[in-house]
Amino acid sequence: MRRIVIAVILVLSTVLASAKVYKPADVSPVHLQDRNRYVCNPDGILSQEAVDRIDAAFRTIEDSTGVQTLVAVLSEIDPDDCFEFAHQLGENVGVGKSSSNNGLVILLSTGERCIQFATGYGVEGVLPDAICKRVPERYMNRYFAEDKWDEGMMAGAEALKEILLKG
Repeated sequence: MRRIVIAVILVLSTVLASAKVYKPADVSPVHLQDRNRYVCNPDGILSQEAVDRIDAAFRTIEDSTGVQTLVAVLSEIDPDDCFEFAHQLGENVGVGKSSSNNGLVILLSTGERCIQFATGYGVEGVLPDAICKRVPERYMNRYFAEDKWDEGMMAGAEALKEILLKG
């Protein structure tokens, strides 16, 4: 029995120690590699179906409004402050057009259990801080509380699509 417990502890410690901790510079600018992709999901937290649906929602948004989005779904982040990470990510990757500053970064860190929206100045009129706080509260957090990452992110993407298309 003792050997089994020791083996389980060793396996768990190996798995936990091998989790990648991402810095903003580590996040792939997927949209620059393929204009139909918006979701960076290197740890496979979201299913491919969820990624495809979120990509489609943000493709529609960009085609209709010009707002360019990067969705980063990561297990662990450094700095572990979601607000700071999301803003650094937006600046590092260069989301949105520099002339209109119309970028939107959505960060989900499952390790930090946070969802953060970071907007460029050109998007703040349509997505002020109050709405960026309300979308997760109304549409996403109930799913995240149960670790239903797909459902929460898809609900958030659809809510943002509705808000941004209305202008």
